[in-house]
This record gives sequence, structure tokens and C-alpha cells, in this order.
Amino acid sequence: MKYQFYNFLKAKHLNILFYTLLGFLFTDCNITKHLKKDEVLLSKNTIKIEGKTTSDHTITDYLIQRPNSKTLNLPIGLFFYNIGNIDYDSIHKQKILKFQKRNNLLDRILSKKQTLKIINKNKSLNDWLLTNGEAPEILDANKTVSTAENLRTHFFRRGYFDATVETRTTRNTKKAEVLYNVTKEKPYFIGDIKYFIASEAVDSIVQLNTHFISLKKGDQYNHEKFKETIINLTKTLRNNGFYHFTENLISFKNIDTLAKNHITPVEIHIDHKKINNGGNIEEIPSKIQVIKEIEVLTDYNYEKRDKSYDVKRDFNGVNFYARQKIKHKIKTLANSIFIKPNQTYSDDAIEATRKHLKSLNNFKAVKINQVELPNNKLATTITLTPLKKYGVGVNTEIIHSNIKQVGLSGGFNFINRNLFKGAEIFQLALQGSIFDTATKVSGTDSNKFDAYEIGIDASLEFPKFIFPLISKLVPRTMTPKTKITIGTSFQKNIGLDKQNITGIIDYNWKSSSKNKHIIELANIQYIKNLNIDSYFNIYSSEYNKIKKIQQEYFTGYNLTTLNANRFISTVNSDFRASNPEEYNTLKNINERRSIITTNNIIPAASYSFEHNSKKGLSDTRYNYFKAKITSVGNVNSFIFKSEEGQKTYKNVPVSQFLKLDIDFRKFWNNSTHNSFAFRTFVGIAMPTKENTDIPFISSYFAGGSNDIRAWKTYELGPGSSASGLEFNIGNFKILSSLEYRFKILNSIHGAVFADAGNIWNLKNATFTATEEELFSGLKSLGNIALGTGVGVRYDFNFLVLRLDLAFKTYEPYLTDNKWFKNYTLNDSVLNIGINYPF
Repeated sequence: MKYQFYNFLKAKHLNILFYTLLGFLFTDCNITKHLKKDEVLLSKNTIKIEGKTTSDHTITDYLIQRPNSKTLNLPIGLFFYNIGNIDYDSIHKQKILKFQKRNNLLDRILSKKQTLKIINKNKSLNDWLLTNGEAPEILDANKTVSTAENLRTHFFRRGYFDATVETRTTRNTKKAEVLYNVTKEKPYFIGDIKYFIASEAVDSIVQLNTHFISLKKGDQYNHEKFKETIINLTKTLRNNGFYHFTENLISFKNIDTLAKNHITPVEIHIDHKKINNGGNIEEIPSKIQVIKEIEVLTDYNYEKRDKSYDVKRDFNGVNFYARQKIKHKIKTLANSIFIKPNQTYSDDAIEATRKHLKSLNNFKAVKINQVELPNNKLATTITLTPLKKYGVGVNTEIIHSNIKQVGLSGGFNFINRNLFKGAEIFQLALQGSIFDTATKVSGTDSNKFDAYEIGIDASLEFPKFIFPLISKLVPRTMTPKTKITIGTSFQKNIGLDKQNITGIIDYNWKSSSKNKHIIELANIQYIKNLNIDSYFNIYSSEYNKIKKIQQEYFTGYNLTTLNANRFISTVNSDFRASNPEEYNTLKNINERRSIITTNNIIPAASYSFEHNSKKGLSDTRYNYFKAKITSVGNVNSFIFKSEEGQKTYKNVPVSQFLKLDIDFRKFWNNSTHNSFAFRTFVGIAMPTKENTDIPFISSYFAGGSNDIRAWKTYELGPGSSASGLEFNIGNFKILSSLEYRFKILNSIHGAVFADAGNIWNLKNATFTATEEELFSGLKSLGNIALGTGVGVRYDFNFLVLRLDLAFKTYEPYLTDNKWFKNYTLNDSVLNIGINYPF
């Protein structure tokens, strides 16, 4: 029943989409219907540089006027707009006037109040169409001229002083195409660079730091290099004490845009500051300024701003103030301050101080002000507005992951800031969730929310490294932190029910605004399976294999899911000699059962490096890279004893393996509302020492709404095998996804995507793998599965609701016709997701 309803939903959505598009094409396809007699619709822009068409966003961004946006080459937004009527306001007023005077049969049947509602609803519908649709983009000759000028300026600023831009507009009835033809001509280059600096103090600093100047003799002229030179010079001077120095004191002169040899000299002028003193312009030489005194107001409150500070303490020349009591350790605050008395003023030191104090997460606001004193001295005041010491929060959210198809989560949070007076943060979190699993893990076909998870975590974060051997390896400017976490959770109806007890000690720091490092000195997990007796109920495909052998060779045995494991243990070597294939099947089943049902201790140590070049929420052109190497049971194996070749603790096996995960993502756009997203992931896990397998929880799987979307979670692989298991896992994984994202209408977006990848087992890394499951070099890459599909997303601003319909395009486990064999609606997978898949 579940899958009939599921298929009905898929068919229903496709039918709605099909007939909607059909309606656009045949009932309202006149996209020029609202144009006036002398108006034409801009249908296309083309930019050619030296005769070659370009789509480079750094060039196309200069287009002032763009055609209406299209989805699958259809102007959907314009279609919606044209369904509406731009003159409907006057029509609506006439209807209201007419309605007030009339008395007809419809009014007597429905009542005048209901009839008025119908008239107003028609008005609301028309307003919605015009508001959410996209008005036709009327060709504007002035915007064409402005665009051409912008393009010429762009190339001029890159050294093509003789560049020209010609435009040609081609009209076809009510549509027009505009061509911008750019001729760059020969570029100009930088010649001799000379400095004219009014202040000797400034000149001495500049001459010591010329390597920071972006302009270089012999380079092609580029306006961006001039901007970078101004920024770098200003930054260098302000970091060397010139507190008043500003960018407008720097100028460039004697640039020859008509030089016959196409080489222009450059003069860099740095002037004195000028002020208007009673109508007279006076020059004030730039001078180095020194911080004389530093005050820190530790408990600023706007409502009490006029009250005096009664408590004062000094630490290394820095004065700390409070109204009643200084609540933070003075040394902790001092360690976040990177300026000191009698130090030359520096913007970088001020910014590092602000950043570090904010990173303590103990203060709502951090402000740093300078007051000028005589003799080029400065007084620095750091104002700290504390957050509340205690905080309580309740949260609810929709959850989604590869395993948790959809569900509801809720929790309780308690936070205690400045626990030991050193800006430590203690958090206690209780979290619970109910959800529907992404695959049939309970042995039933129910679509109810019959799975749940509940957990509790406690963490304590320190604003420094607390391990003495590494506390001095990372400078304070990189905001080092130590976090200790302990917690436990219970899962019900996710495969075998589990309890997870975790203890983590990690260190993290940021070496730059883009790069983050995490060292997990210890991440110890204890995984306890709570529902082992139900193994063959959950893994029914395994039980069916056993049943088939029992019925053929052991007809007298009364096999059940509860005694299946005991049955396997009774099969002796005589059966192996006569039926080796069936014997190996039973032993492999038993081995897989042992891997999945065995409780594990996983003592891990890891290092992660993360690079994210994203500059803000609106940035759609950035790279993301993360690499993580994990050693489990190797670095700290000495604390566990060996029993029969296996490390154990109180009879619980200790896992030992190495794991490497690499994740790379790239995002770029080719227009305002359209973008590409690429993701590739490679992961490998290798058993070490006495171990021969990877724990189930640490293994890789394929499929799911954030993975290879044409297969359900755990459904695909390993390799070219078609095991039919409920949970397919491996110790090597490759995954790549490419997605084209585009706007359909306002908050509705679409996507076309392709996911490729698979999981495999490595030789000597498992006992149970067949030849089809093993990775055997480059030839195994032919077993990479491919899924393609389309998606619709609705952006709520705070989250994105996602529907992705994926089709099996290449299935490596098929014996023939691997391409498009099951590329049908009935075999497709409809994924419901929260936010983007990557």
C-alpha cells in the first residue's frame, strides 16, 4: 500500500508539471502580449571579444539589461505575469461599481457578500500573478549605450586603453537581440615606478615594505593592482603607527594612456593630510602614534552607563574596571588582548583583540575606541557587554538525513558561561526525535513514524589549549579552543536498536578566515546493540538464504529467525566437503551477523583540515575542501589488552583501523539566478593489527537523498554485486555529484542533477566479500553507478524544502543492458529533503 501511494504521488506530480507546462505553451504563449506599439522585448544579449562569444561572469556582470529569466528555455515568470492583466485595477473598480447597483439571480443565490468575495478574490489572484511573475524586459537603447560604456571601461582598466565596443541590435517583430562586439587592441604595460612621499616618516616605512606593493614594472596595466596597492599601503602604514592615515592620501599620476611604445610610467604620490582651518587649507604631516594607556570596561551596560566603576585592577599595565566585581579572570581577558601600553598603534592588533574577545562567546558586544592624547599618544578603551551567565533554550525542528527520511526533533538546552571565571562554557543538551526511516529497517512496510532517538550530551569548552605539550604550538591570534564532551544516545528501529556512549576531547583553531583545524585527541565510542535477537527479522534476505539451504539439505530442522544462528553453528566440515558453495554462504552470513551485532569500542584520534572560501551568505562562487585522517585503536592501543589476537576491554572488542575522508565542493554561477554545484568524496578505511573488519557504524554506504539519489539508503553496492541485503556496506567509497540549480519563480527553484559513485570492499579488509564486491584497481571504476534526475525546491529563507526525483541511469550489477534498463517512473526514487544535498 505504501509503494502504491508512493507511485501515485510521483505520477500525480509529473502530471501536474506536464499539464502546467502544456498550458503555458498553448494557452498563453504570447509573451509579447503586454507590449505597447513601439516596444520590443529583449530576448538575447551576446558579448563577443575579438570575435569570440564569452559567458565569463566577470564580463557578463556588466550587462545592465538582461532578458527575462528562463527555466528549461521557457520564461516561466513572464508566462505568469502575462496571465495577469496590468489594467485590472480599473476593471476591478468598474466591477465594484456595477456590483453595488445590480440585483441579479446570482446575488440572490449566493448573497451579495459572497459575490463580493469572488470579485475580490479575482483581484487578489491577478495581483499575485503580477507580483510573483516577471514583467517583460523592454529593450532600452540608453541601457545598451551604458552597457557598452561599462564594457569599454572594464577593458580600459585592464590596460586596453584603445579598446572599442560596437553594438548591433537585431529586431524581429516584437523581439530584439543585442550584440556587443569588443575589440581590445594592444595592451599597455607598467614602466618605471617613482614615489613622491611628503612625510619622511611615511617614506621610511614605505621603503621598507615595497614588497607589499602590487604594482610591478613590466606587468600589464590593471586597475585592480592599483586598488590593491592603495589597500596594502594603507594597511602597512596603519599597522606601523599611522592611526590617521586614510586611502585618499594616495594617488597615481603621470599615467600616459597614449604612450607610443605602450609602456606608461607611474608616479605614486602620498600626501599630507589637509584640513580647512577658517578658509585656509593646512597640511598636517602624518606621524606615528603610540598607545599610552589601555582601559577595559568588563561589565558595560547601556542602562547603567552613567554609574561609576568602583572596582579597578591592573594586569601588565592594562587597567580592568567593573561596577561591583570583575567576574572574569583578569589573565583570561588579558590573553585576549593583543595591544599593550607603549606599543605602536596597529590595526591588526586591534582587530585580533576584537576577534579573540568575541570568540570567547561571553560577550554580546565588543567595542574598541581610541582617544587622542598630547604628544601623539592614544588612550584605548575596550568596552565589553556581557551575555547572561545562564541560558535556557527549547528547540524544535524538522530533521532529515540519509537514514532519517523525515521527522521531528525537539530538545532542551542549558548553558552556563564563565563557569570557572575563565570564560569557559558549559552546555547540557537533551534531544529527542521521532522519524520515518529512509529504508525498510524494521522488517515491515509501515510508513509510520515508528523510529525514535533520544540523547543527552554535556560539554565544557575552554578558550585555550589545556594540554600542556601543545598549548604553545598555536598562537593566541588563531583562537585555540579545547572542548570536552560526554554523552549517550538510544536509537530505536534503526536496524538493530543501539546505545551509543561517547567521550571526546578535541582541539580546534583557525589559521586564517578560510582555514580551520581540528585535532580529536580522543574520541571514544562504545556501541552496544540492544536488539540482537531480531537480526534475522530485520535482515530477512539473509534468513531467506539460510531457509533455502535448510529446506534442501536439512529438512528435519525446525528453522526460525530465533535459532538461525544456532543452525549455522551445527553445520560441520562434512557438509563443507560435499557442498562448499552453500557452506561458504552460511559462514559469510554468520560473519556478517557477527560484524553487525558485535558490540564495539572505537577509540579514535583524528586530524581534520577544512578550507571554506565562502565570503558570506550571498556568495555563490566558492570552494570547500575537507580532509580528515582517523586512527582507531592504534595510537592508544597500549591501554587495552590482547586476547586471542584481539584487543579487548572487559570482553568487548576494540576496533583497530585507519580511515581517510576527502570531500571537495565547488560552486559557481553563470547568471544571476542560475548556478552549478559540484561535489566529490573519496573515503577509505583499512583494518590494522589483528582486526580484519571495519565496524558497521564506521563503514561506508551508498544511496539516499544526500548521496546517490537514484538508490535508497544502503541499497547500492558493494561493487557490481546484487546482494539483496537490507544494509550494504563497504570500506571504500567514491562519490561525485553535479547539480545545475536555477530559479523558476520567486522562492521556487529547480535543479537537474547527476550522481555517480559506489562502495567497494578492499582485498584483505574483509572475510565475507565476493569478487564482485572487491575493488580491483581501475577496472572496478566500471562499476560506478549513475543516477540522474530533476528537483524542485522551495526556499523559506530559514530552510529549503527539497523534492528530488531520481532515475537509475547506469546499474553496474545488471548482467546486460546496464544503461537505462530501469529508467522508468515505477523504478524512480522520490527524495524528500531539508536544505540542499551539498
